[in-house]
Amino acid sequence: MEAHTESPQKPLLVLMVGKSRVRETGNATTLERLRAHVEASGWSCDLRDPEDLPDAAAVTAAVASCDVVLGLHLYRSGLVLAACRALKVPYVACCGGTDVNECLQVPAMNAVMQEAVAGAVSLLAFTADMKEAALAAWPFLQPERVRVLPQAVSVCPDDAFDVAHFLKSLDGDQAKQAETVSESFYEIRERGLVPGQTSVPFNGPSSTITQGVPRTQSRMPRDVGYPLIVLIAGLRPVKDVLYVAEAWSNWNAEREGRGRLLIMGPALDAHYARQVHSEASRWCGVRVADSLKPPECHAVIASATVLLNSSLSEGMSAAVLEAMALGTPVLARDIPGNRAVVRHGETGMLFSCPDTFVQQLNRLLDEPALVAAVTANAKAYVAARHHPREEAATLSIVLREAAVRRQNADWQEELV
Repeated sequence: MEAHTESPQKPLLVLMVGKSRVRETGNATTLERLRAHVEASGWSCDLRDPEDLPDAAAVTAAVASCDVVLGLHLYRSGLVLAACRALKVPYVACCGGTDVNECLQVPAMNAVMQEAVAGAVSLLAFTADMKEAALAAWPFLQPERVRVLPQAVSVCPDDAFDVAHFLKSLDGDQAKQAETVSESFYEIRERGLVPGQTSVPFNGPSSTITQGVPRTQSRMPRDVGYPLIVLIAGLRPVKDVLYVAEAWSNWNAEREGRGRLLIMGPALDAHYARQVHSEASRWCGVRVADSLKPPECHAVIASATVLLNSSLSEGMSAAVLEAMALGTPVLARDIPGNRAVVRHGETGMLFSCPDTFVQQLNRLLDEPALVAAVTANAKAYVAARHHPREEAATLSIVLREAAVRRQNADWQEELV
């Protein structure tokens, strides 16, 4: 049966489902951006967290007046999407990253995702690798139903946010915490009781911002947290935020402990978050902070020497894209999600273990020409491949296609 191609004439009402209660997560950021695209098109959007739709009755009430549903993260929104399928409400499913990278390995989670994927009018993936992984996991999928939707990036650094003062406040908090923690060798070296080498000089260019974004403050002063390595992530095991902590601590202690590795993000796994805070107190120059508002977070990234990503797996890291747009060099773990946007030596640097992290960090500190090249290339790449206009256009197409399906009583048969 041929699919209908005409577009609905009335404005759409879109129900968007995904983890959005914790505003500082990557999924929440993506959902807010997608909602903005929907509303900019003159449509209405109702954003719900899956926890707000715990049963079939709640889903039925939510979808009663909507034209189409979009669910982000195949497992977290999977039960809601499966309910939509039973109600014959057309929907678009969007891979989140950890669903394809991690949840696929858990049979019970995979079963939920397969049910959601099977009834989706379209499946969106942030990268070509994620699309191929989905097609391999669910061979029944028609390839044309799976579309790549490269995440857009939008940055708005707050020039008034005092990053140096923020770092000093974290040092004060760390000092208070250290009073209750037994003194370690690294803490002794951090206070300067063990002689160290002088800091490695860095003469790279100051940050420049993507076209259309106002210039933010310059790099950090040499006497306040230099170099500043920033890692933005929710505290949960898959982000592996302490992967290079010991290597960084040894490197930093040899340079009088002046640098800072700042891990910043919400506690998404309570046990892991406690572990991170406990471990961080042992390492030289490691600080952990809660999330900031996006403009403040962008100001921190723009002031950083390097943006670090050490995740075990990624869909497409919003923080990496933001750093590339802000002109901050990216040093990322060599995993598929990062390789999708970071080309080693061209748009950023990749590392495979803590030792190579140190090697690539030294290169970024010692080679200003390399920093200038990778940041210029990264900004150009983001402008060309991750523009909000392209994301909005693709989203509009798939949502309209899904809404048109609702006019056809037999639309589900076309997915088989």
